[in-house]
Amino acid sequence: MASSVWKGMISFGLVSILIRLFAAARTKRIYLHQIHNECNTRLKQPLFCPTCDRIVDRSEVIKGYEYETGQYVLVDGDEIKKITPPSGKTMDIITFLDQSDVDPIYFDSSFVALPESHAEKPYLLLLKLYKTPRKWAWQK
Repeated sequence: MASSVWKGMISFGLVSILIRLFAAARTKRIYLHQIHNECNTRLKQPLFCPTCDRIVDRSEVIKGYEYETGQYVLVDGDEIKKITPPSGKTMDIITFLDQSDVDPIYFDSSFVALPESHAEKPYLLLLKLYKTPRKWAWQK
């Protein structure tokens, strides 16, 4: 199975559903490489550092963006957590729109949302809600 690109919750009202997003199509992506934090060398799989000539433990791995061949900007997990917005783990559904009401510029990337195990019932509730007519009980 394909690996997910995002894991979190989608919520509407008082209902929250654990989901995973899978890329359906993507035009461009930034890749972070696994870097050995002792010598800043890109690791190979299994986590082998060619500079140190040994297998490294996961605790020795950081992320890095290659801006030139062999040159990396190093990013540790705490830095990524600090810049992750509150929406990084939860998506709130504010309203439903018809596709014709959304500018196609927002369709650059598309994803498939699938529920985590044991979240199928609320996920089906969301799908049923989406398929119902747009007149809500509280609207006049």
